[in-house]
Amino acid sequence: MTVLLLLCFSFLLLSGCGGTSLTEKSSGEGGGISVSSHPGFITREELNAILADQPAVPSTVDKRIVSAVMPHHLTAARLINDLMQILAAQEPGLIILVGPNHLNKGNRIITGLANWETPEGLVETDQPTVNLLLKNNLASRDEETLSLEHSIGSLAPLLKHYLPKAKIVPLILHHDVTLQEVNTLLAGLEPCLNEHTVLISSVDFSHYLTRVEAQGKDRETLKYMQEFNYPALFRLGNDYLDSPASLTASFRLAEKQGIRAFHVLGNTNSGILLQNDMTQTTSYFTLVFYADI
Repeated sequence: MTVLLLLCFSFLLLSGCGGTSLTEKSSGEGGGISVSSHPGFITREELNAILADQPAVPSTVDKRIVSAVMPHHLTAARLINDLMQILAAQEPGLIILVGPNHLNKGNRIITGLANWETPEGLVETDQPTVNLLLKNNLASRDEETLSLEHSIGSLAPLLKHYLPKAKIVPLILHHDVTLQEVNTLLAGLEPCLNEHTVLISSVDFSHYLTRVEAQGKDRETLKYMQEFNYPALFRLGNDYLDSPASLTASFRLAEKQGIRAFHVLGNTNSGILLQNDMTQTTSYFTLVFYADI
C-alpha cells in the first residue's frame, strides 16, 4: 500500500497536477485579492503512507544543523523522514526552503506571503522575512507560480508534522540563477539567520537514467560537493541534479559560517527504493552541515 501510494503521488508531481490554484479571499476596500494560503499537495491518507516509510535505523545527531539538503520527490520518504526527525529534535523556529522553479516561469527568484495548507493545518510563511526580501528587490512575489511548485509544496506537510511551530520562507530559483545571485540572496537573509534558523535546499539529483547510471552521476556530484567546486556544480545538467543554485545555497551559507564539511545521511535512487531496474530513476541525497563541526 505504501509503495502504491508513493507511486501514485510521484506521478502526480511529475505530471504537474499538484496544487493548481490558490485559496483566495477579498481584501475588501478596492476590491483587490489577498492570498491567504496555497492549497495542499497531498491528502491525509498519502501523508500517513509517507510517514509510515521510516528508516530502519534512524540517524542521530548531537550537533546543531545550520543547513541541509533534502529531496522533494516523495518516493524518497524514508530519507526525508530521517532528516525531519533530526530537525524535530533541534526545534528550529524558521526554515528557509530553497528549491528549483521547475516550470522556469516568472522572475529569477520567487517567493510569496501566502501560507501552505496541509492535512495537519497551515504552515505559516514568515512574512517579515519575505517582506524584507521584497523590499530589497532580492526576490519577486509570485503566488501563482509558487503554488504550482512541488519543491516547496511537497515538503510543507512534512514540515508541519515534524516542526508544527516553525515558519517558512519559500524561495524558488530559475534554472540559470548564478552563484553571485545566490550570494546576494544569502547576504540579504543574513539579518534573519540565527541559531533557530535552518536553510534547507530542496533538491533531487540524477534524473531519467538507469539505477547504475544514476549511481555513477551521484559519485561525480558528491566529489564536486566535497571539493566545494561551484563552477563544476553549476555546469551540471538534469542528469546530475535539478537545481545547482538551490543546492549551492546550503553550501554557501555553511561556508560563510566557516563550515567546510558536511555529513551524508543518505544516498539512493528510486530504482533501488522501488526495486525496479527497468524504470528511469531519480536519485537522492540527504546531507547536513553542523555548526562547529
